[in-house]
Amino acid sequence: MEFRQRTELRHLMAPALTQSLKVLTMTSLDLRTLIEEELVNNPCLEEGVSEEIKPPLPPSSHSGSLPQEDLTDKFATKEASLQDVLLRQLGMFVDTDIELKIGHEIIGNIDENGYLRVSLEELALTLNLPIEEIAKVLSLIQQFEPSGIGCRNIAECLAVQLKRDNETDPLLFNIVENHLEDIAKKNYSLIAKRQKEPLEKIQPLIDKILKLDPKPGRNYSDQATQRIIPDITIKEKDQGLEVVINNEYFPPVIISRAYQQMLKKDNLDPVAREYIENKMRAAQELLRAVGKRTTTLRRVAEKLVGIQQDAIKEDLSYLKPLTFAELARQLEVHETTVCRTVMNKYIETPCGVVALKDLFTTKINDGNGQAISVNYIKKTIKELIDQEDKKHPLSDEAIARLLAERFNLKAARRTVTKYREEFKIPATPFRRIR
Repeated sequence: MEFRQRTELRHLMAPALTQSLKVLTMTSLDLRTLIEEELVNNPCLEEGVSEEIKPPLPPSSHSGSLPQEDLTDKFATKEASLQDVLLRQLGMFVDTDIELKIGHEIIGNIDENGYLRVSLEELALTLNLPIEEIAKVLSLIQQFEPSGIGCRNIAECLAVQLKRDNETDPLLFNIVENHLEDIAKKNYSLIAKRQKEPLEKIQPLIDKILKLDPKPGRNYSDQATQRIIPDITIKEKDQGLEVVINNEYFPPVIISRAYQQMLKKDNLDPVAREYIENKMRAAQELLRAVGKRTTTLRRVAEKLVGIQQDAIKEDLSYLKPLTFAELARQLEVHETTVCRTVMNKYIETPCGVVALKDLFTTKINDGNGQAISVNYIKKTIKELIDQEDKKHPLSDEAIARLLAERFNLKAARRTVTKYREEFKIPATPFRRIR
């Protein structure tokens, strides 16, 4: 598999950096699984003794060793979104900060069916990067699961799936490229005629195509809920909000003193010494990576919570406009450091458990030129629709006009349409009650 080759290559090139970036993007559950595996495979690591009384761990999706009744109420569940799945893979397989930034932009423009809804030219213009770099990262994302993701049309989607299945028959790809409409109409004889091949040869190829998934992203809307452990908990104190990093969900690990002492022996067998040194190096890299994850996550969370504390206490629709780049500038770190830190993380707030990325929001200027959170715009649109006369529901254009007249908010009709569809609210004709 190309994924395995890429991972092995990166491990040879920069193992410490690769480990650090990988751990930074991990959820608490993923990190727990990694640590448990290292405790089994690396004799230079051993579980330390913690003085704290910890809540029971939820069963890992890999081990399933603890009973269901050991779970606490704070472990939330949510639908496994397509973006969650893709961002997790992105964090594992990108090589550079630039690739991470490009990948984040690409994934943000993939719709619920799994298709990329902007052109490479638009992405290049948005990111101010060469189109060749955009195409390179898109090619990587198209190797992610689910197979066929990130394509721009059905033909490309099915072709990607065929390549993943190691299909090489040029006739098969020719049919995908030129005859999908004929397949939909079951004009198999016409396909055979135009390809100048007997129907007996064409039929098995069509059967292969019919087994492919033309909408690879849709399966994730029906996924069973997945257990989510908040990586951060916000506690309300008299002096304000306190940020707690939830490291208690994975075991504390330390370097084995026995193996440290063994390395000090002059008569240690050279082969054994090399083995122990390699394991010791891997153990130290893991501990450094876990420590850096905790430090970085705390810095990002504390700054983020400080900015958004009013919304966190009351209503998340009142979040202040904030982007990854803006927070990175305040922290004096690279934007992709913030991106990796936020990726796949969840925060428990007084308003409930939310994705850490949901505390970031873009802005729209109101009629006075003041920056208004997009979340506030979305909430206002939903309230207008909830309060409308269902016999005469508001059109998107009417909503845009009301936003300007009543709230002094500037939003184009297409913007209203986009946000309405995010709430999965049907268009005007389908909301009308006669």
